[in-house]
Amino acid sequence: MPVPSDAHQLLEKATAILPASDEDLIYKGIAAGVSARIIALKKSRARLQRKHGSQEELELKVKTEGVSPDDHTLYTDLLEWRAIDHELTELLHMLEAL
Repeated sequence: MPVPSDAHQLLEKATAILPASDEDLIYKGIAAGVSARIIALKKSRARLQRKHGSQEELELKVKTEGVSPDDHTLYTDLLEWRAIDHELTELLHMLEAL
């Protein structure tokens, strides 16, 4: 017989005390984790907006100025911004599905 994990034992204790089901607590935990990640991503996106204006402006700057062999900051910022937008989209879809 498998031994319950610490998380499983904690979930059992929580459902014994709280007026919530296992499923409710799991959904709330996922929602809290997703919400915290969304906040962190929005802060990162705001930092990039302060630095570059908009993603379109940054893309134009990369296209017109190119990327220096010694300094990839613009290109790295563009890749980060795209990754942030992609992850935000995925996380928002996940929240909508909850």
